[in-house]
Amino acid sequence: MKIYISADIEGIWGVVSKKQLGGESSDYQRARKLMTKEVNLLCKCLWENGATEILVNDSHGPMDNILIEELDPRAGLISGYPKTHSMMEGLDESFAGAVLIGYHPKMGTEKGMFDHTYSGRVVGSIKIDQNEVGEVGLNARLAGHYGVPVILVSGDRKVCEDVKEEIGEIETVSVKTALSRYCANNLPYDNLIKNYKTSVKKAMESIGSAEPLPKLENPTITIDFQQSIMAEIVENIPGVVKTGEQTVSYEGADISDLYRVMRSAITLASTIL
Repeated sequence: MKIYISADIEGIWGVVSKKQLGGESSDYQRARKLMTKEVNLLCKCLWENGATEILVNDSHGPMDNILIEELDPRAGLISGYPKTHSMMEGLDESFAGAVLIGYHPKMGTEKGMFDHTYSGRVVGSIKIDQNEVGEVGLNARLAGHYGVPVILVSGDRKVCEDVKEEIGEIETVSVKTALSRYCANNLPYDNLIKNYKTSVKKAMESIGSAEPLPKLENPTITIDFQQSIMAEIVENIPGVVKTGEQTVSYEGADISDLYRVMRSAITLASTIL
């Protein structure tokens, strides 16, 4: 079975500080190692439960965080930026299932680890057909466009709660519980291993019965920005309509179309920061 992995960093075990998210600090280098280690743990569990091919897409920031020289040598890796489909680059109909690892809750989540939706400095919220989604819900909808079910999500406890609302009753691995936005109670590592083994086994067994999210026809995305000037700039994208002081919307042919416009809108809006 061919399995796709989208790997973010904020929801990785042991990552709790802003210093761990990027830059030149030794804290970020440690976080890269932790991220690579957890992806390897996931891959090991997937191989043990019938995976025949694994593709990992590095999905945080510059998207070159995973240390390829330390990555499971049997797994492929998409690394670097920009990407047309960003956090879901490389996904297509050939995959049996998708796993979202190291994810975080959507913007505005109380005591959610690094809560944001794509870009905390730019985006206040994102809605698909009037339903607010975080990155898990948005990315699961793109997976559904290709007929691929998201079978497991890992991250902090709050994002695992988001999964039930934004995707449904699928397997989750809660690696830490946030005490504040930058503080967490991390699971003992031995327990983390046990939980991944148990959840991955169940997730892989669900393939064949797991339902991908339905394809959307002419869906609408609504983006609420952090500043009104961002909406004014983004309105210049063909098809984008300003619907409020800080809000724009766009109706697309499908979720793939929406995803591309969303990425372009966020990139354009960020230029005024």
